[in-house]
Parts: sequence; structure tokens; C-alpha cells
Amino acid sequence: MITQQTTTVHQSGSLDQRVSVVIALYNYERHIAETLDSVAAQTTRDVAIIVVNDCSTDNSLDVAAEWMRHNQHTGMGMLLLSNNENVGASIARNNGITVAQSEFCFLLDADNLLYPRCLEKHLAAIESRPNVDAAYSLIEVFEGDRELFGAGVFAKEGLIHGNFIDLMAMYRRSTLLALNGFEKIRYGWEDYDLWLRMLEGDSIVLHIPEITARYRHHYSSVTRTEQKSSNVLDLHKDMTRRHPWLKLQ
Repeated sequence: MITQQTTTVHQSGSLDQRVSVVIALYNYERHIAETLDSVAAQTTRDVAIIVVNDCSTDNSLDVAAEWMRHNQHTGMGMLLLSNNENVGASIARNNGITVAQSEFCFLLDADNLLYPRCLEKHLAAIESRPNVDAAYSLIEVFEGDRELFGAGVFAKEGLIHGNFIDLMAMYRRSTLLALNGFEKIRYGWEDYDLWLRMLEGDSIVLHIPEITARYRHHYSSVTRTEQKSSNVLDLHKDMTRRHPWLKLQ
């Protein structure tokens, strides 16, 4: 698994919890506290919060550290790491997955939100059978465009033309480790690549037909999308090289 050296900024409580919520943080000083509030509000308390700051150039690191200091009473384990170099969200997530001590990891972007029963619902799904590798749900888009996504079943027929499943899902940590976590792909789509590798490895992934999380669609999200669109041909070539059975349009 590709990782980066980190520095520990804050640690409190035990990381030995049922679920680790792994958050890659880069320049989201305006949103990270609200995102962490949504994790602290979960109906299940058996949670460790792992935030990996990827050399933010704003006050994101200070905001996250201050939040953790003021919320140690929640009983959740908390760990704030800072990458020694800016390496991108995928490697930051790998750092969080590597240090986690939980059986399950829930991956969350630093500007998105969870509804209170999100982790409870995902745990129930992923623990329903011992061979389930991951679970994902419907996600509500807010701010800007409003829509729902994540409404398809995990299958080759659904993913062959493109991705419809967000990164925001719960994974068995042993599965992520066996897959060596996220690849670093130029222009992005590391989440799509992970789902495809799981599909090729015959992973069992369950769909939860409920809205459990919120995806913030704001200017920086649009900017990321436009950057990817401008390089879409290169992305298609790279993804087809990695997964020759794709029929991207």
C-alpha cells in the first residue's frame, strides 16, 4: 500500500473501536468541524475518528485539532495526523487505513456529512453475512445541484460504462489491506478503480436502499469535476488499460 510519513498532531481515546471513520483533509477549514460534528452525532459510539491532513495551506489542521480537543468527552477514539508532504487524497486515505485498528473503515470526505444512523445502518449491512466486503447507500447531494446517487446494484453491468458509487461507504479493513488500498491515478477516479478491483476480485458489496449521507456540491467540487472532464480521454485510456473489460463513453 502506498503511504506517506506522517506526524501525530492529536491523539485521545482508544483506536480499538468497531469502526474507524477515515477523513482525508485538504483546505476545508470552513467544513471540517461540521463534518466531524456529524460523526460525533452517530447513534453508534464504538467509533474512532482518523483525520489525515494533507499539508493544507489554510487553517484546516488547527480547526480539526481544536475540534478534537473540545470533543474528547464523546468517548470516541481520535487521531489527527499530518502528512509530511502533500501527496493527494488517495495516499492520505491509505495512511488512515494503515493506522486504523478497527475491523471496518468508513471513508468520508472532509466536506460531506453523515445522518445520525449512517454508521449503524452500514454496520448492520456489512455484518449481515461474514463474507460481505463493503456496503454503500443512497447519498443526497446538497448545495448547488440537488440529486440522489448510489442507486444501482454492485455488478459488472452497472459499472462497465462508468461509476455510480461514491467513495463514502463502509469497507472491511482486511479487504482494503488485501487490495493495497488506493492507487494514485493521475486526474483522479481512484474510487472507481477500487470498486472495479473489488468487482474483479469477486468481492461481495451490499447496497443499502436508504439515504444515509450527504454530498456537498459546491464550487471546489465543480472545479474538481471540470479538471477531470478536461482530461477525460486520458482517464478513459488509463482506466481501460487497468480494466480492459470497461466500455467507457
